[in-house]
Amino acid sequence: MRRLTVSFVAVVLLAGLGCSDSTALDDTDEWGGPEATLTLSTTGGSVVFLCGTGTIDAGWGIAPGGQWNATGQYFVGGGPLPPTGRPPHPATYSGVFRGETLTFSVDVPDLELTVGPYTVTRGAPGASEICL
Repeated sequence: MRRLTVSFVAVVLLAGLGCSDSTALDDTDEWGGPEATLTLSTTGGSVVFLCGTGTIDAGWGIAPGGQWNATGQYFVGGGPLPPTGRPPHPATYSGVFRGETLTFSVDVPDLELTVGPYTVTRGAPGASEICL
């Protein structure tokens, strides 16, 4: 029994070390850049763009090589907020983590729109939803 416990502890420690690279997330990470702000956690996230906002669903992942894929919603911004709010549009987020930087784009099929690429850095200040 003792050998099984020691083996289990060793496996858990090694698994933890494997997750300690620079793209491993804290509970909630803030990423910022000149045109976007991303808040990301294991339960989902949100994005603010210069002319819009978005949400990221739970279940997103980082593949080998830093490839990032997520689903969520995109909200077109700018101008006065309609009384009914802005309608959501299904969106697919994809990009690449490189250390402390994420470069990503957003595909919005029902609008036939792709926005980005955006580059954000962990802990850097980000953009507000400003649309001129």
